[in-house]
Amino acid sequence: MGQDKKMARRVIDISRRHVLRGAAGVTLALPFLPSLAEGQAVGTPTFAKKPRFFWFGTDHGGAYEANMFPDPAMATTTVDLFADHKVASGPLKAQVTAGRASVSPILSAPSTALTDALVGKMNVLRGLDVPFYISHNTGLHLGNYARNDGNGGDGAAVQSSPRPTIDQLMAWSKSFYPDASNIKQRAMVLGSGRQVSWNWSDPSNKMGTIQNIRGVDSSRDLFDSIFVPPDMAKPKRPPIADRVLESYKTLRDGSKRLSVADKQRLSDHIDRIAELERKLNATASCGSVTKPTDDAQSHQKIDAADVAKHWQLFTDVVVTAFVCGTSRIAVAGIGGTEKFASYQGDWHQDVAHQWQAADKQALLTQSYQRFFETVFLDAATKLDIEEAPGMTYLDNTLLGWSQECCMSTHDSGSIPVVTMGSAGGFFKTGLLADYRKMNDANSKFDPKAGNVIWLGLLYNQWLANVLLAMGVPPAEFELWQHKGYGVPFLTKETWTPPYAKHYESTTGRYFTMASDVLPFLKA
Repeated sequence: MGQDKKMARRVIDISRRHVLRGAAGVTLALPFLPSLAEGQAVGTPTFAKKPRFFWFGTDHGGAYEANMFPDPAMATTTVDLFADHKVASGPLKAQVTAGRASVSPILSAPSTALTDALVGKMNVLRGLDVPFYISHNTGLHLGNYARNDGNGGDGAAVQSSPRPTIDQLMAWSKSFYPDASNIKQRAMVLGSGRQVSWNWSDPSNKMGTIQNIRGVDSSRDLFDSIFVPPDMAKPKRPPIADRVLESYKTLRDGSKRLSVADKQRLSDHIDRIAELERKLNATASCGSVTKPTDDAQSHQKIDAADVAKHWQLFTDVVVTAFVCGTSRIAVAGIGGTEKFASYQGDWHQDVAHQWQAADKQALLTQSYQRFFETVFLDAATKLDIEEAPGMTYLDNTLLGWSQECCMSTHDSGSIPVVTMGSAGGFFKTGLLADYRKMNDANSKFDPKAGNVIWLGLLYNQWLANVLLAMGVPPAEFELWQHKGYGVPFLTKETWTPPYAKHYESTTGRYFTMASDVLPFLKA
């Protein structure tokens, strides 16, 4: 009996962090597990939720709504948003046939991967619009609508109103990062070919020009920028940045001959130096992790398995950074979705622009389905590991996917938005939310080929919802004296979908409610 008591009191020999080896071979460090610690008090430990943001933006669109979205019959609950505008929602459910689970033809995967549990953490949003012709762009995804090619009067008009993207706004917000001492990258930007992330040249002061934040093309480079263990053998000394920073501050603040433009240039440079100093002093807390084996050129290969592996390796690094606390934001701009369909040719002209043709629609559907299964769902699965009792990293993250345009290529009525995770309990999940106004001819658009698009609510409102979920208050994103996030612009064109008839005015009801949480989503 005494021996039994002695054994019961024996200290369990475990390291502070256990490890999980992902499918791509990257070692992911797990946090301290309180249930295995000696002397842990009975009960639920205190856990501070820190929501994270991981977003994928893919080029083009063009997928039939019947292929992209779940059956609208799932949306069984209706609410009168206005007397003339009902919105609907309902629980998502996957149909399982021959071992494959399908929420829609595109949102499908083996049932062993797309489980009921993951479907319960998923939202599909239908009826979110950018109410003007933005054409070829990468700026729609995260709110810098000015990043378009100016094709058409609308796109050219909004180029004069650039914005930081929401990832950068939260990355420099003290509401999101109240303590950045362990943060090696405020926001990880993946892929240099697509300009999805933008910020002020002087982000700490919210000043200067709006500049592209260039992404990295190699997961090894991303790894090196985040996991640089301190050299304990060398004596610590003040970074060189300290001395340079002081000199520039003296010049900026002490010279009366500096022009306004030169002062801004100095302010931008000082800001970059200060950020460099912060990174030099930041330390990771994960201990030993294994560097990925990514080939920086693998994203240029045409084979679908190669392009999937390329993004899966990036995801391994992102998940590791989230677990270790070295970053809480990642965004990826993914061009070349033809690679997921192993297509060789001019995808833009011969497939995306021919979306109404049955054979081209099949290619679009195939490419998006493979992206969903091999990249988006892979990220969700890797994040769905326990962070605290009853909560996974996925629960504490908003993982999302948006497309450049809607079913009608280069138009932006009912942009598909797919998410996983509740952002730490901010959002309800497991929902189809349908915001379309389907009882008014002024909200109806005929893109041909037997299809119909109905307009709904503003994508600007969705972007504001993301910021709210990340703890960024309206006072920090309503910087241009309007609600929501993005330029409050309404089409000037007559040949686009009926945006002007549906949305009425930029001072009307849809624009003035654009900082409110969307119906059905608030937990």
